Amino acid sequence: MATSLPALSRWILLLMGLLSGPLPAEDIEFSCSLWGCKEFQRSAELWAADKGQRVAPYEVGYLADNLLGLYRQVLNAHSNEFDLLLIDTIWPGALGKHLLDLRPYVDEQRLATYFQPILDNLTDTQGRLIALPLFADTGILYYRQDLLDRYGFAVPKTWAELEATAEAILEREQNPRLAGFVWQGRAYEGLTCNALEWIASHGGGTIVDRQGQITINNPQARQALHRARAWIGTISPPEVLDETEMDSIQRFRAGEAIFMRNWMEYWAHLEEADSPVRGRVGLAPLPKGGAEGQHAATLGDMSLAVSRYSEHPEAAVALLLFLTDAPSQRRHALERSFPPTLKALYTDPVLIEERGYMAVFQQVLEHSVARPSQVTGLAYPKVSKKFYTKVHEILSGALAVSPALTTLEAELQQIRQRSAW
Repeated sequence: MATSLPALSRWILLLMGLLSGPLPAEDIEFSCSLWGCKEFQRSAELWAADKGQRVAPYEVGYLADNLLGLYRQVLNAHSNEFDLLLIDTIWPGALGKHLLDLRPYVDEQRLATYFQPILDNLTDTQGRLIALPLFADTGILYYRQDLLDRYGFAVPKTWAELEATAEAILEREQNPRLAGFVWQGRAYEGLTCNALEWIASHGGGTIVDRQGQITINNPQARQALHRARAWIGTISPPEVLDETEMDSIQRFRAGEAIFMRNWMEYWAHLEEADSPVRGRVGLAPLPKGGAEGQHAATLGDMSLAVSRYSEHPEAAVALLLFLTDAPSQRRHALERSFPPTLKALYTDPVLIEERGYMAVFQQVLEHSVARPSQVTGLAYPKVSKKFYTKVHEILSGALAVSPALTTLEAELQQIRQRSAW
């Protein structure tokens, strides 16, 4: 997800008055986007029917930023309009103070089954658990298994190996429409996700660390961005600098790329019956920055949270726990390929057989990294914009790496002083 939310659609999850016991039926407003969230709505309807309630849709618009803006407007007024909210992975810092602490409601044994990087991102600086993950998503490497097999190459484990493999296959294929590596290079949140992976994989940190210190101007970050700049016009076409997730998947699905960085959610597009690359694609963790580097994948999960101003917090939590429990996550993984957030489901034999990505995706989740949205709070959009703007200028050749990062560091310091994160 481009951020973790596709740009075309975003909706609201609401729970309106759902208490245990014999109460008059009340509407549970629960709407999802067009990217498959109807499965969650059907699950909520089953639960509501068992409780003698109703589920009614509540539409808010098509852009993630619109949804966040509405949440902030309503929650800042301490309105009880929202009960259960669908939140993006980069919103906890902006909304956390308005959300219920779920720790008293969740068994510690259950918490231990989640992937720790996801829980860390949903835990605020006071240790409050402000949401539970609904489904996982993160950056992953897609590759053409048939092309690697044809020329005898292994799946690359480092960026240097990916570069060498892509260059060799391009040379042998002599196909002007074939790209070596495609990714999301437009100046937007998606570029923040990509560049964070490059930098973290080289040991360069996460722009701002968990203590709020600005760390972006370091040798490892400079090395990573120099490397990515060299891809343009070699293994990555110049057009990548104006491309988003959908551009990447369309190019890769058409058979016009050897490697692709994208979100896990796009796997289903490649396995559709009419996909030209169906059965010819493999998945792997994104490459390391070298022998001393690490695999790194930006988190893009979606979670459920309960408003502190809800008139029905117990009921809202009950529905949240139902939608995020193991049976529900298993069903959603089987029916719509939503990756689970519970580690135990990655050993489920049926899921392993039906969803071939499970083994690889578990490795990816173990190495996932969060954008610094929790520590920077409401300032995160400004932090991210400064970051992806400078990165885009580096990649396009408008700025040299070192002075760009020096300037970026100073600009982030100004944001920090004004925002007091």
